[in-house]
Amino acid sequence: MLCSSQGKTPCHVKVPLFQHLGPEASSLLVSLLQSQVFHKGEMVVKEGEGSAKLYMVHQGCVKLSKYTENGKEHIVRFLFPGDFFGHDALLHQKPYGFHAEVLETSSLCTLHRQDFDQLIEHDPKLAYHFLLAVTELLEQSEEWNTALSSMNPEQRIAKLLLNFHVKNIETNGIKLPVFKKDLALLVGITPETLSRKLAIMQSEGLLQVAGNVIHLLQLEELQQRIQ
Repeated sequence: MLCSSQGKTPCHVKVPLFQHLGPEASSLLVSLLQSQVFHKGEMVVKEGEGSAKLYMVHQGCVKLSKYTENGKEHIVRFLFPGDFFGHDALLHQKPYGFHAEVLETSSLCTLHRQDFDQLIEHDPKLAYHFLLAVTELLEQSEEWNTALSSMNPEQRIAKLLLNFHVKNIETNGIKLPVFKKDLALLVGITPETLSRKLAIMQSEGLLQVAGNVIHLLQLEELQQRIQ
């Protein structure tokens, strides 16, 4: 589904949530969406902020995270083009339950609650597709939490890299949008352990690390290791 903005920056974002819409509803969506460019390190929203807005990533990468009372960061997930966040704020007008930080210059589309309601009135099937999309997010979250508790470090790394690969299907070269310490935090290990495990996987011919780019050389083998 393509979207464009009213005003500042064109926004063409493929969001599975809206792919079923017909031409008329698609045109309405394009007229309702707005876009905004954020630069590396900028906060899109902060935990506890109130709003009724859905965000969709057009270009770039966004990190969702929470902080414990003692200031320790917990990374929820990384978002890539086509991903969205803020559905609780949109549907229930709840405060955002996380920080959303841009990891590189990124373009995001936004849809306000009243505009979302207008879309549903125009195409009631959108409510069903939205429910499916949110359910899929919950399933992915549960799957990742299960992986953290049941997989060894190498399996977690393999699963994370395969997830990144799905978001970057044009090439096997994954340009990491974050520092290795963030990747280590996401998979629940230290940066030193991450570097050591990547070196072992490289020696086994599974991947090749070149700076902040990781080339996956044996996709089938990586997939077998996490099964």
